[in-house]
Amino acid sequence: MNTDFIYWTFTAAAQCVSTFVALLLTGYALVLSQIESARDRDDSLQDIHDALRMSYHSRLTWLAWLTAIAVVLSLLVVWVNRANIPPPDALMGGAAFMDTLAIVAGLAFVVTIIDPRKYQKAAERELEQQAQLKEGEDAANRTPSTEFFRVYRKLERSLRDLAMRQGMEEAQADGRGTGAGSLRQVAETLIQHEVISEELYSELQQIIKYRNLLFHGHVKEANFAMVERARHATGKLKAAAKHVDHPARTETN
Repeated sequence: MNTDFIYWTFTAAAQCVSTFVALLLTGYALVLSQIESARDRDDSLQDIHDALRMSYHSRLTWLAWLTAIAVVLSLLVVWVNRANIPPPDALMGGAAFMDTLAIVAGLAFVVTIIDPRKYQKAAERELEQQAQLKEGEDAANRTPSTEFFRVYRKLERSLRDLAMRQGMEEAQADGRGTGAGSLRQVAETLIQHEVISEELYSELQQIIKYRNLLFHGHVKEANFAMVERARHATGKLKAAAKHVDHPARTETN
């Protein structure tokens, strides 16, 4: 076997794999900036954006280690290669396999990050994980998603109405002068002014997150328990609004 051929092949392989991954990371940085820009324009993508970042970080971690192993093995083949004494076949085969695997894994990652349905798929995965955490999840606990959104709209009106009754105009602006702020912003303003409790604030965050996942995941069925939680939270917000209108009467009672 021509040892010069082995030398140049694995030298080039190490360079190609490292260069390919470097270009991949550059492309990922550009895609990530686009995702963050989309999140800034649409606050409802916050939870999905966080899920995507965690998923991408996990895959990039494995890809980085895979690339490092592939490059080290290729350089090891070059190191042990001697004139008329080629490296062991097992070493060359392992290096070739890892080089190929690194390239295939990189291409798979590229396909993932440019997938136009990445938001929907991420939302669906998050909803599936939430369903797996709940015991006894079955068809009896499901309801059309339209029912959840109907209740959620009432929750949104109650939350904004409470902010308006408190005279919190800043809670109704998004900071850019383009319209009403998101429910997260309104809820954060209310908790900062101690209008709602920590418990209710945490509950609102969970409901808002579920709404965003449901909306972007294009799921036709919702968890009935989440519908009831939204109704219960709406009742608490209405009670808080009545307390604002009649504080003395509420305290007397």
